[in-house]
Amino acid sequence: MKTKLSGKLSHSAKMAASALQFFTEATACREEAARSLDQVDREGWLKLAREWTELALAAERGQIFRRD
Repeated sequence: MKTKLSGKLSHSAKMAASALQFFTEATACREEAARSLDQVDREGWLKLAREWTELALAAERGQIFRRD
């Protein structure tokens, strides 16, 4: 039997998993930027890192989550 509470926990778990994955992607982008020798590439990686971070923060706020 599914209750509203279990549904909320599931939603919370999805949000947390999404945020973690998005923060992981942002970290990977920052690492690529640090390895990049080309300034344009570095800026591109840093832009992607900022976008992943924004998605992670939105997921933490409960605004989005991944669909598996």
